[in-house]
Amino acid sequence: MTTSCHRGGRVAEYVLPNSVQLQTGDLVFRRGESRESRAVTTFDRKSDYTHVGMVINVDGHWMVLHAVPNERNTKQEKDSVKLEPIGTFFRSDRAVKGGVYRYPVTPEDTSRLLQRGKDIYGRHPLFDSQFDSEDSTAFYCTELVLFLYKQALHIDLSEVRRHNLPLFPELVFCSDILQNPKLEEIFHF
Repeated sequence: MTTSCHRGGRVAEYVLPNSVQLQTGDLVFRRGESRESRAVTTFDRKSDYTHVGMVINVDGHWMVLHAVPNERNTKQEKDSVKLEPIGTFFRSDRAVKGGVYRYPVTPEDTSRLLQRGKDIYGRHPLFDSQFDSEDSTAFYCTELVLFLYKQALHIDLSEVRRHNLPLFPELVFCSDILQNPKLEEIFHF
């Protein structure tokens, strides 16, 4: 576990146990304590998680591709789709709970997911603050993983489950994905 100082406290990079064998396409969920996480828990009471990303292997390193607001490295940086080490995704200032889930995919499927993930990241899409699932130039977290699986494998992870909230377009929450009966929990903390 790596630690550093952050706003007067200690921040720890999370280290998955060696027993957890990741594969490209695994979904990683977390619950944080940010205002965004608190807002999600207000509307999505069916899940312990408020954020999701997809694991990809980049040059032998397990990385998480995810769309997240307010985790910028500089004030000038825009909220966008990020690619970061899994330990950073589950860092102690970002995750009080976490889980790794697997949808059954073939090695060919993981290759397609990897390529699609790299393609999306290479476009440098912004975070979708409008939550518009019709616009594939910006993404929010669940929208991104749904898009990746749909584009690469023609699979709808949420099986068309959606939430309708006042003043918002239809939204997909983590619970909508986690209700997929084919998802298998690999690990949680």
